[in-house]
Amino acid sequence: MRHTGTLLIFAALLVALVVPVWLGGRHAVFASFDLATHAYLAIVALAVFGWSMRALKQWLLIQRLGLAVGAWRNLAISLAIDFAFLATPGGVGGYAAGIWYLRGIGASYAQATALAAADQVLDLMFFAIAMPVAALCLSQTAELSPWLAHGAAFGGIVALALLVALVLARRPIGAWFFGARGPLARIAFLRRRRNALRGFVDNVLAQTRVLMRGSPAYFALAFASTAVQWLARYGVLWLILTLFGAYVPFSLALLLQGVVLHVAQWTGMPAGGGGADLGLAATLAPFVATATVASALLLWRIATLYLNLLAGMISIVALRWQPGKQNDLTGGYADEHR
Repeated sequence: MRHTGTLLIFAALLVALVVPVWLGGRHAVFASFDLATHAYLAIVALAVFGWSMRALKQWLLIQRLGLAVGAWRNLAISLAIDFAFLATPGGVGGYAAGIWYLRGIGASYAQATALAAADQVLDLMFFAIAMPVAALCLSQTAELSPWLAHGAAFGGIVALALLVALVLARRPIGAWFFGARGPLARIAFLRRRRNALRGFVDNVLAQTRVLMRGSPAYFALAFASTAVQWLARYGVLWLILTLFGAYVPFSLALLLQGVVLHVAQWTGMPAGGGGADLGLAATLAPFVATATVASALLLWRIATLYLNLLAGMISIVALRWQPGKQNDLTGGYADEHR
């Protein structure tokens, strides 16, 4: 499994380089490095700004549960988690990495799980709101046909409605899961651990309630940091296209990336390698010349994939050699009752 994972990572990195060259030839590579120095600095600055916003969101969640972490270590943890999301198929490694590193700052399993879930809920809320808004902004323009724009808006509204329904239905779902006809009673492996699982879920819910008791200003700041994080990350491609002289509305760049990148995760390749590049090339083709798209995609991958992976690897090494021992993840559930 380890060799397969490593092979997938290298395959994704290679495909991310091959696709732009295949689309635009050697000219695309040369054109990618033809911009002025200040243009590259702007691209890197926007990418780094997105990292800092994700770290701010994480710090707000950590502080809400009464945990302490320094600014630099918090940034390193955020980058290490981002590395895991990018380097694993479907981003599944990011969830495990989040729990691992949060345990390292003294969080219990329940706290770490609640924090990881809250992070994902904030992301889902942003996309459920941003995608319909972006689509509606384009519905009256020539960039996107009205039926497609309204379809995207409807999809985002449905996603937001499902998220709200899931939150409201958490008690019935919990009652079914732990009930006589639920999976906990039917599956022997789970049935033997019924009490431990119930205690763990109760503790996660208790930590979630602590997060939910934040003030309106706290929630506004947490959501704002989430929104700016994703706007900065998705704004990198828009900025690169603008620097190449290709005008694309920001709402269009946001919408295309929001759809294509999430669909590409289902290809099984880390960071949607290949699928994301081809998908963006195809969807941008009606608005931007193929050669420009190829050059832009190459720079985009460098700024949002290679740079992220490099920062993540440095962070992982720094956290590994930082004084203090990482909490043992093989421990029991005793710390869940804190």
